Amino acid sequence: MDTMLKNSTLILFILLCTISLPAWSQSTKSLPETEGVSKVVKAYPNPATTKIFFEIQRNNDKVYEIIVYNFLGKKVDHLKNIAQRTQVNLDNYYSGLYIFQLREKNGNLVESGKFNVVK
Repeated sequence: MDTMLKNSTLILFILLCTISLPAWSQSTKSLPETEGVSKVVKAYPNPATTKIFFEIQRNNDKVYEIIVYNFLGKKVDHLKNIAQRTQVNLDNYYSGLYIFQLREKNGNLVESGKFNVVK
């Protein structure tokens, strides 16, 4: 009975994290939802095993940072002063789904995405 309660609590927690993720990742400034708009950042390869690249598609001379969260919402990485193409070593990452946010230097959310680590 105790194991069943723990398992159902864990499932409920994961479900709530999944449902609340869009609200959690929004900034105070909303971005227009337009189809056909090209992405600002591209993450590849996806899924990744040992390293992942973040490539800025259109820089406009802005300084960006990328914040990486695990699936439970815990910050696992913070990359500052992103260059046109940045490589991230995944040695300290576990297998699973990660969410990243591309932010301007002042903290405004530009774009978010996800990538999968498979080891």
